Amino acid sequence: MRTGLTRGGREIHLDGEVYTHTLASLHLALKPASYFEIGTLHGATLRLATCPAVAVDPTFQLAAELVGGRPNWRLFETTSDAFFAEHDLKALLGGPVGLAFLDGMHQFDFLLRDFINTERACDGASVVLMHDGLPRDTAMTGAADATSASRFPGYWTGDVWKLIPILRRWRPDLAVAGLDAQPTGLIAVTDLDPDSRVLSDNYDAIIAEWTPVSLAAYGLDRLFDEAQVVPARDWRRRFGPEEAPNEPIGWKRRLRHLLPV
Repeated sequence: MRTGLTRGGREIHLDGEVYTHTLASLHLALKPASYFEIGTLHGATLRLATCPAVAVDPTFQLAAELVGGRPNWRLFETTSDAFFAEHDLKALLGGPVGLAFLDGMHQFDFLLRDFINTERACDGASVVLMHDGLPRDTAMTGAADATSASRFPGYWTGDVWKLIPILRRWRPDLAVAGLDAQPTGLIAVTDLDPDSRVLSDNYDAIIAEWTPVSLAAYGLDRLFDEAQVVPARDWRRRFGPEEAPNEPIGWKRRLRHLLPV
């Protein structure tokens, strides 16, 4: 991981593998009995699952090859709040979540609720990944239509970065790591406890404390120090040596165009 100065202020360069490679390799290494994701859209990440899966998205736009012929997938076209209010995730999967990928609304209050509800369907062996937790600059964290000020316009992370300091403070029992996966990092969480009610019991206080906090005020340096960023490849290899095939050429071209070499 490198750092450098740009016109917009300090910028972090994440040099790790593309996040979909991390997720694909985890599927191979973990061989999870079940998979859960929020924020599916075209299905680029859902397609990696060969186990029973539950996916939630208010507006699915799945690629044609992903529609039909997958009896072990259950798709819910609704918001994550509505899904959790109406369904028992653990019952749908027939057991605890093996691997989860949370990539829904890029607002920390939404992600915090998603994490709380997902953890209740996990066990101590579950792995949860949250996308976009390591913004490259502060411009990525503002309004979705204001990323033109970023060196990487179009990459909107919102303020989900706040999950890192929130979990560090409120849930020190969790193993939380920032992964250097391109383009905007992953937050990896293990040692989950489905019986914990710390976050839900203190949800209102957490939201009140963190809503007014901006990344510009908090500090990009501080966030990356607190995230204890590690190489995504090294972190996932703790679960096994399996490697996913190389990323599709389209991803490589896009990253080569946008990201520093």
